[in-house]
Amino acid sequence: MSVAQSKERGNPAARGVEEDILVPLLARLATIRTVLDNAPAPSRRRLPVHVRDAEEDARVEARALLEKVQGEMSYLQRVFRRIDEAENSILYGFDPVEEQIDDALQQAQVGLDVEQVHEALLAVDADIEVIKASIREVYRFPCDGDERRGPPPPSTAPATGVVMTRRMGEIRRGPQMRHLGLAIGGFEARLRGCVLTLAAFPECAVIKKRLLIHWWLGEGFVRSAAEGKSRFDELIAKGLIVPIPGHLCATVHRCTVRPWMRDLLTGVAKRTAFLDLDSGNDFTLARRACLNAGRMSSGFSAEARAIYNIDQKYLELDDAWFAGKKELRALQLGQWREFGPLEQIANPMDSHIELSGVEHLADMESCKNLRYISFRGISRIESLPDSIGRLRELTVLDLRACHNLEELGQGITRLDRLGYLDLSECHLLVGMPKGIGRLTRLEVLKGFVVANPSRREPCHLNELTKLNKLRKLGIVIGTMAVPTDDEFMKLGEFRALESLKIRWGVLASDSKGKIEASSHQKPIDKMKFVLPPNLKKLDLRCFPLTDFAQWVTPKGVKKLYIRGGKLMTLGDEQGWEAEVLRLRFLNDLEYDHDRLKRSFRKLKPENTEIHACPKFIRGQ
Repeated sequence: MSVAQSKERGNPAARGVEEDILVPLLARLATIRTVLDNAPAPSRRRLPVHVRDAEEDARVEARALLEKVQGEMSYLQRVFRRIDEAENSILYGFDPVEEQIDDALQQAQVGLDVEQVHEALLAVDADIEVIKASIREVYRFPCDGDERRGPPPPSTAPATGVVMTRRMGEIRRGPQMRHLGLAIGGFEARLRGCVLTLAAFPECAVIKKRLLIHWWLGEGFVRSAAEGKSRFDELIAKGLIVPIPGHLCATVHRCTVRPWMRDLLTGVAKRTAFLDLDSGNDFTLARRACLNAGRMSSGFSAEARAIYNIDQKYLELDDAWFAGKKELRALQLGQWREFGPLEQIANPMDSHIELSGVEHLADMESCKNLRYISFRGISRIESLPDSIGRLRELTVLDLRACHNLEELGQGITRLDRLGYLDLSECHLLVGMPKGIGRLTRLEVLKGFVVANPSRREPCHLNELTKLNKLRKLGIVIGTMAVPTDDEFMKLGEFRALESLKIRWGVLASDSKGKIEASSHQKPIDKMKFVLPPNLKKLDLRCFPLTDFAQWVTPKGVKKLYIRGGKLMTLGDEQGWEAEVLRLRFLNDLEYDHDRLKRSFRKLKPENTEIHACPKFIRGQ
């Protein structure tokens, strides 16, 4: 069974990945080994000595590399036995592996072109490194062979590590690398800046596209989010970054950098003084300070353009942090890595960054050129200083998962250049300050909190109708929310909105399953909704009703995600236009595969995920 056929099965378990993908690929590798072992030796042919020697060298290296690939693939077998439901995020990474192994198999069986077999195996090895990087980041599994492995298979070939070290040394010292380094150094300044930011991240790190674009926006390497997306695609096309395909989404949102490419970028970044990665956290001369674990000095250069937290879990602000930093453009003190809900529960401190000296955030007003600020995942920030309103160049403000944040303050309403505001997972926020509607450049607003009774002069959704550039909106309806009578009807006026996420607070239900609102809140089934006319993606969390007929049927939506809640049926209506459907953790959903096919005519199996919905009846 091919990788593509395995995908068509929907959501296979980890054992299915092992049996349907890894075992067949290992079998193909075994076939390649058999063909190579049974091929006539060069000495039996009437060839010049130098040709025979070159072919024998290629054969030895190919066999050694084949052993390495087989060993790594066998190790991936053991890794996948430990993965439960989340294997789909890795599955698509096997596409290039399958293609390269098939190419190697064809060359071995048809022409026995050892050089091409060797090159294909090199590509397989590189793609496996990308898969392993994904496993490290997403699942926190060791993937470097540091777990106990069985003894290596006997071999008369040179040790694989020696061969690969020599090979990588040849690549890194070779003329192609020197030429590539010169080419990167000769890039147009803004493109070179985009490329060299990649050197800041650890080897094999999985990096979000959004994260890179925000840094690029902050430093002026790109002028808009749209230009940033184009630049990201350009880096993929040039082979400078490796795309990591997403689950149920054709758009690439993550990437990684091959180790040898990172070495090259690090060298160029050091030579051009773009980044100083060996500073020992002494940044008195650094134009871009990358904060790493260990003791840290606050003596940043007055010329610093970016302060970026790579691996510092504890930050202590003082008077020197922001004083005189007139050139500072990007301030990423928060968490750049992604942590899923299960990871946060299992290892809560991994995503947590502790900050002391919070009062010194008020000193940021001296950094008049700041365009990008991220405090994602930082504790102890209870409110934003009013002086933040003086940062009139600020374009991106990321406050996601600032769990102690209770108040935004009025200063934020003066940030008239702000295009991106993320307040997701700020669970103590009780509402938004009145005046958010003045931020007419906002394109993305995540975590808009519908006000509760304790909020004086709250901001309501009708104020956001003035934001005619708003493309993405996330709304939080807490258990104490008190919307106006027509608040959610105003969504129909958001004509530019393409993506909407709504999260309801967890409400109690009575013995008959009827959902109860708080004493302050309008009954859930009395809240009238209208969806934006051009909506493409709808993401519903903790949906509180049992039937879409009680709400509004999102028939024109192309991507529909529903996670958690009381939903029991999607109805029997036909004409849904969803092309991507994700249903997760719906314990009460009584639905079946045949009804799904009738209602969602445009839906394909590979774009459908039904996860942890125990009453859903799957087709045969």
